[in-house]
Amino acid sequence: MILLPALGRGQDFIVDHVRVFDGARTIEHASVLVRAGKIVAVGPAGRLASGIPVIDGSGRTLLPGLIDAHTHIQSRLDLQKSLVFGVTTDISLHMPPQSANELKSGPHGATTGDHADLRSAGYAATAPGGDGTGYGFSVPTLTNSSQAQDWVDDRIAEGSEFIKIMYESGGEYGRITRPSIDKPTLVAIVAAAHRRGKLPSAHMHTDKQAFDAIDAGADGLAHLYLYGNDEVDPQFSQRLLAHHMFVIPTLTVLRSACGLSPGQAIIDDSRLRKYLFPEDVTLLQRNIARASPSDCARPRSATAALDSRGVPILAGSDQHNAGTAAGASIHGELALLVEAGLTPLQALQAATSVPAKAFRLMDRGRIAPGLRADLLLVQGNPTVDIYATRNIVAVWKDGAEFDRDAWFNQVNTEIH
Repeated sequence: MILLPALGRGQDFIVDHVRVFDGARTIEHASVLVRAGKIVAVGPAGRLASGIPVIDGSGRTLLPGLIDAHTHIQSRLDLQKSLVFGVTTDISLHMPPQSANELKSGPHGATTGDHADLRSAGYAATAPGGDGTGYGFSVPTLTNSSQAQDWVDDRIAEGSEFIKIMYESGGEYGRITRPSIDKPTLVAIVAAAHRRGKLPSAHMHTDKQAFDAIDAGADGLAHLYLYGNDEVDPQFSQRLLAHHMFVIPTLTVLRSACGLSPGQAIIDDSRLRKYLFPEDVTLLQRNIARASPSDCARPRSATAALDSRGVPILAGSDQHNAGTAAGASIHGELALLVEAGLTPLQALQAATSVPAKAFRLMDRGRIAPGLRADLLLVQGNPTVDIYATRNIVAVWKDGAEFDRDAWFNQVNTEIH
């Protein structure tokens, strides 16, 4: 494990004459004042407090730190890699709670300034032998609905902040590849989570399984589906809206499942490749390749349909699967969301204010007075060109600037 000195709370500074994407809208020619790790003011360029360091934002855009709404964190190094690429919060939707608790060193999961914050669901709910049980650690499973409340209460006692459910009942349209909890158990877990004020999201593979998750009352879908009808059911978006649900499409990992090599575009971009380690490149070159390339038309069509109806879309990479890399893959996911029909502004919202609201992280995801100074400064205008998120100039966590080059050089020397 790489242990770099914690950066602590950040310095006071101003980013001046900068374009601000505040999580919802764009403010041209602005100035942002940061004190003691918090955003204090957002105002016209050149008109905020003097006497503290000023960073020139000319030709640049200041964004909230990115939130990856679907990850599987395995180490502190993963969280550091996230920060290198501007991801200041990782939402990990299946990992051992002991590991999660060790990685959290501050209140409410707030980690120190040299790596991204971690928020974790701990163990996902699954059946014996089901998805989630084959990752090298023991997972508590369920066999029927009567076990749901005790299972949820045990996860909360371990520190889980959300509840993740693996639901693959019926398999992948005629192919039952592994066991799954049944629909009554799904319904019972969702109800048990809601009794304790916890937010449940559901993993699934088919449109039918997605409708089951909606019927169960889940708060969100952790993926879109690869199997089902070729045309998106008009009822899909209507019922998601009626149930106030969010969707994390995870287009990156679905393209990996279709054998479409989403990681290659990350490797080929020199702005991202510069901070990749050999093991990252190896994982990015792989594919899950369980579905056919044509199956990936479904999640793309569904993303466009959901966006057009106003269903909240969240950016999530599902990193640590084949074809992904910690931190870097969120930039690929943003590009895929735009290709699927979102505007660049909407894609940026999907990685900032929208996941913050969906997961009730009200101290981040926006640039506004009183919020955390988790910030990303990039050259250019990503509200017009989504690829500009890769032109990273600076990253701040709690107002402390993270020295990307120093970190990479030190870690590269120590582990390679």
